[in-house]
Order: sequence, then C-alpha cells, then structure tokens
Amino acid sequence: MSNTVILLKNPSAPYDPYHDLLLAKSYNPQFIPLLHHTHRDKAQTIAYLTSNEFMKHTDYFIITSQRAVEMLRECIEEIDQNDVMRYHHRQKILSKVGYTVGPATYKILKEVGFVDVRGGVDAGNGSKLANLIMAQVYPNTNIVFFTGEIRKDIIPRKLIDIGRFEHFKEFVMYKTGERDDIIDKFSAIVDDGCSNVNVNGGGDEGATKSGGWIVFFSPQGTKKIIEYLKQSSDSGGNSVTKRWKLASIGPTTEEYLLSNGLTPDTIAAKPDAASLVEGIIKCD
Repeated sequence: MSNTVILLKNPSAPYDPYHDLLLAKSYNPQFIPLLHHTHRDKAQTIAYLTSNEFMKHTDYFIITSQRAVEMLRECIEEIDQNDVMRYHHRQKILSKVGYTVGPATYKILKEVGFVDVRGGVDAGNGSKLANLIMAQVYPNTNIVFFTGEIRKDIIPRKLIDIGRFEHFKEFVMYKTGERDDIIDKFSAIVDDGCSNVNVNGGGDEGATKSGGWIVFFSPQGTKKIIEYLKQSSDSGGNSVTKRWKLASIGPTTEEYLLSNGLTPDTIAAKPDAASLVEGIIKCD
C-alpha cells in the first residue's frame, strides 16, 4: 500500500494541520491546489477596515472562508507596516467580535489577535452559524460578512429573511479562478504513487495495486478531477478508482461524489484534520 495522500486543496498558511498530522502518522501528503485566490482590491479592503463605517459603527463580522481569513491577515499586516495610526487601528479591528465556521478559521483568527471569536467547532456549517448569530446579536446591529465573489447564500438568506437583520452588509475580499495545471499535477502524482507500490497478494498477476488516498474537501474546482476519475473507471482494467481510495471531508462533499458515481471509502466525522486522518487510518 502507498502512503501517499493527495489533498485536493491549497495548503493553508503559515502551516497546514492536514499536512502536519499526516506526516506525523507516516503518510506522504501531496497538495494539488485547485483554485487560485487573489485580493479583489486590497487597497479597497484596507480602506474599509480603517474607515469610520467599520471602526466606529460595526462591532461584528462574519468570515467563513479560510482564504478570506488569510486575506484579512495580510491586510492587517499591511496596516501595521504602513499606517501612521497603525496601533490604534489594529486594536480597534481586533476588538471586533468575529463569527466563523469550523476550527481552522477559528484558530487563524485567534492567531491574528482577535480576542472574541465565536462559532468555530460549535458551528460546523453556515446554517448553524447563522442560528448562533441570531441567538446572540440584535437584528438592528451593524454586521459585515467578509466573503469571496463565489459564496453560498445560506448565511445572508437566513439572517435577512428569517432573522430580519436590517444592517447586514457583504464585503467581497477576494476572487477565485480555477487553475489550468490541475490534471497535469494530479496524473503525475497518481502515476508516481502507483509505480512505487508493490502488488498485493505476493505479486499475483491479477492483483490490484493500491495507490493511497485522494481527499475531497469541496465540490468547487474538482470538475476536471471528477471527469478524469470517471473516464479512468469507464476504461476498465486497473483504473484509478480501483487503485486509490477516496475520502470526503463531510456529508455535502460525499453527496457530490455519490452523484457522480464515486463512493468515498471514508467520510470525516468532523471537518477537521484529526477526524479525517482517523478515518483514513481506520480504513488502512
């Protein structure tokens, strides 16, 4: 069996918990970035963060994307370097109450210096986070949602339509595009992972090689990978899906895989590194 684990995601900065934990468990993590993320307008974001609208009149913010958190960190670092009012502005920004989904974004926000961060592990998806916000924040409060150009409508619709939040604002921080080199990188790792493993069953001619794991974190950006796997499966013989096991970070991604005729071998109990690696180890 190969110990290669293909992670279909961008590595998190400054470190990635999936990478570190897999290494600690003697696996060989390999990232394949599916998307590239860039600031939509960094100067505009910095201007908003230091504006009276945000500084004086907005006490709460929502941020659910790890990319948005990293963009926010970069903007705060630039404020620290170039703003004559940097200490005052930094303290005001970090005094805001942040709501986020999942442990990864929660941890990064705390590392940046935000003191009051809510949700995290207690809000594993947008619907749960919206419920938490409605339970803790008055509807007439100013609240901003830092997001990308592509985002789900769950949080805005729930807060506006059900919670009747009158002063809900969205601020687009980054834009996303699909990379052109996905299949080249994927096929290179898949082929290499299979060429370095032994045939199961003591070298029997008809045995199936094991290539390791392919981990799906989201449907976004995986269309080319899905097509590659389906074409390989349709061709019969020693296909990729016969040689590699599939892992899903959660039920939404599992449904996406099943809808494309691909059955994951493990689904993480929680959307975090510990749960994913635990599921992989159990299957191995």
